[in-house]
Amino acid sequence: MTITGTDRQGLDTKGRRWVELVCLASAGSADTLAERVLEVLDRDEITLAELQEFVLQYAVYAGWPRGSEAEAVIRRQWARLRSERGEEITPWPLLDTASLGPESWETRLRAGEDAFRTVNLLEAPRRDTPFVQAGMLGFVFGQVWRRPHLTVRERRLISIGVCATAQTFHALRHHVRSALESTDLSVADLQDVLDEVSRHIPARAAETLRDVLFQDDSR
Repeated sequence: MTITGTDRQGLDTKGRRWVELVCLASAGSADTLAERVLEVLDRDEITLAELQEFVLQYAVYAGWPRGSEAEAVIRRQWARLRSERGEEITPWPLLDTASLGPESWETRLRAGEDAFRTVNLLEAPRRDTPFVQAGMLGFVFGQVWRRPHLTVRERRLISIGVCATAQTFHALRHHVRSALESTDLSVADLQDVLDEVSRHIPARAAETLRDVLFQDDSR
């Protein structure tokens, strides 16, 4: 794998944290995940709002049961931190419905098509199945990828981490390609993703990501 001088020098601490959280959540390491969540909140490395968005992005690619488990951990650790600081433990504030974006379905679908093109650098698919219309365009790209608090770069890191740990080879190849072609991530950044995955996840997941990285680098 060749890393040129124009590439980034790898992930910063926050970028590595996102990949680490994905790996811990995907490995079912609830206790370790809890300690890491407590640490990033206590150090103000990642905000609560960012962690909440992390859960949504993670759940889209890892599945809702996994997302539910991750959110439960964050809720407990947020309450634990407040308790240890002697602060009142209050419910999370309700979100305004404005956070859901445009009310018109046609507006939402068009926005989803635009976001799909921006993220994937491909033409958006036809709205010819419920998966594409309601799921991909109406929700994943019409809503999730356009939400605040996480950048597209951060959402790419989370998605690539999930696809690597889940060993979904086709989706992983797709996300790596678009991340590199968009220049949101460099080969050096993705090598750091591989290093994090290798630390936390069984070898097969790391091998899957390594295969994709080497294949894409040889294009």
